[in-house]
Amino acid sequence: MKSSNVDFKFPVLAFTPDREIWGFPDMDRLTRCGPRTLKEDAQNGMELIDAKGRRWRVLSIRRTGRAGSILSLLWIFGPPQSRIEQELEPMPAVSLSEVQERACLAMESSREDYYGEEGQAEYRSTLKKIEKARSITRIYDLLQPDTFEPY
Repeated sequence: MKSSNVDFKFPVLAFTPDREIWGFPDMDRLTRCGPRTLKEDAQNGMELIDAKGRRWRVLSIRRTGRAGSILSLLWIFGPPQSRIEQELEPMPAVSLSEVQERACLAMESSREDYYGEEGQAEYRSTLKKIEKARSITRIYDLLQPDTFEPY
């Protein structure tokens, strides 16, 4: 199944096999990436979970063209962006509690990246808010996860 054939309910949270968490606010950002993501197949194995709790595993990505304006070809604006399409494998939907647990585990695995030593009180507060969140959209809003587009 191609990502272009899925009617995602955004935002989409994405969990990598190594416990990173990515986020995509819309289809444009989901289907855009930088050269490193393509070269390293960084999305392969990633699980996408939309705001309804539906889930897919990314089996592969394929470049379909250039993304962004003509200015994106200039290095001062960062690396060139590609338009991609993901090949997806549908998986069983997940509950809100499962998404909360996975989000907390992802935060724990990259604790220092999120808040550093000075921000541990904020880190603990965010974990508590995730545990009380009433929607996947709220979890996304709390985490503000990176799309990793430049990579």
